[in-house]
Amino acid sequence: MDQFPYTANMNFIEEQYQRWLANPQSVSLDWQRFLQGFALGATGCEPGAGSTSLFYKVEQLMFHFRNFGHWMGKTNPLDVASPQAKFDLAAFELTEAHLDQKFYASFAQQELALKDMIAWLQQTYCGTIGVEYLHIQDIQEREWLQAQMETSRNQPNLAAEEKKRILQKLYEAWRFEHFLHSNYIGQKRFSLEGAETMLVMLDIALDELAKQGCEEVVLGMAHRGRLNVLVNTFWKLYEDIFCEFDDNYDPKTVVGSSDVRYHKGYLATMKTRYNKEIRLMLSANPSHLEAVNPVVEGLVRARQFALNDQSRSLVVPMLIHGDAAFAGQGIVPETLNLSQLNGYRTGGTIHIIINNQIGFTTLPQDSRSTKYPTDIAKMLMIPIFHVNTEDPEAAWYITRLATDYRMKFHKDVVIDLVCFRRFGHNESDEPFFTQPQMYNLI
Repeated sequence: MDQFPYTANMNFIEEQYQRWLANPQSVSLDWQRFLQGFALGATGCEPGAGSTSLFYKVEQLMFHFRNFGHWMGKTNPLDVASPQAKFDLAAFELTEAHLDQKFYASFAQQELALKDMIAWLQQTYCGTIGVEYLHIQDIQEREWLQAQMETSRNQPNLAAEEKKRILQKLYEAWRFEHFLHSNYIGQKRFSLEGAETMLVMLDIALDELAKQGCEEVVLGMAHRGRLNVLVNTFWKLYEDIFCEFDDNYDPKTVVGSSDVRYHKGYLATMKTRYNKEIRLMLSANPSHLEAVNPVVEGLVRARQFALNDQSRSLVVPMLIHGDAAFAGQGIVPETLNLSQLNGYRTGGTIHIIINNQIGFTTLPQDSRSTKYPTDIAKMLMIPIFHVNTEDPEAAWYITRLATDYRMKFHKDVVIDLVCFRRFGHNESDEPFFTQPQMYNLI
């Protein structure tokens, strides 16, 4: 064939199809056979009376859900308005009369009424999980993701014990922040409140990585939620954290008591639910929010070399970003751009973006030119998942899928946790002064 037909080439297929409808001899013999077989397989009859055209319209409808479903979903916990994009049958030259007509649905491996196909795809792509993956040029990756998501409809099917685990991690996150908020009033802690689901995501990611043979994880993150991660993921002692909130002047050091508490790193060994041990390292991080990114990649590369980890599966990097920093700081695309080079490759990084929907006091429309903070990552041809923080079960499910993708294809993957900051940038400011409308919603 002139070019292999797949969804990323819809314009090219459309052109061939329209030429074939007007005059079958105007396209190559390969395309004649393909389009004739396409019509025959779809409807059981030769082209005519608009049968092929109708099936093609249904194909366009399915492509629409896969490509734009994230615009119609419920990924934003603060979005009380109607979805930004609405589904309209008329846009595909379909009517309600077609809703009961049956078409073959590959994701169900059977014929479904059009209305059931729409419901299936809405569940998959227009819920609290939004997905961007059709920009990926590798057909194997794209088909694998599509099969994983559409067969499960992107709906978590959790056992009771898994639900209890999720609830436990949420409670641990809330309890720690509530204690600090009540006992260390006015002190900066960069609370995780509004994004507690991140602890759930870390929990399942580490479990799945250990299950698939990973022995070490190097984590880099900025300030927000760092203290919570230290005590509830790395199991740093509560008393050690609390001591850092008290005055602890050391006259033998230049800066008194070393760095501030939300810059420090840590080492730990964690036992997962599968009774496997995994070594964890939280890299120290300065105030430059994304400076830790290449540091983490370098640490992972060095550990992979030391362990002779040729598959790049024994040591895995994870990075937790802020939305404004991911979109705005140049070190992010620089690090992403190096990620697939032979001299720098680490086998893929799991990125989690804590999407506060604000950068300090700057709204997204005033800080970036793109719809999502994640758009810069599309240059790597990797999947991007958006998930509503108010649906921790969906976040659990999509983190497991993202982890599986990283371990299977050894490429980066991005999860955009759409959330909010309950108490502003830090606990010393008053967010109602700068963002009263947002904080009325919160």
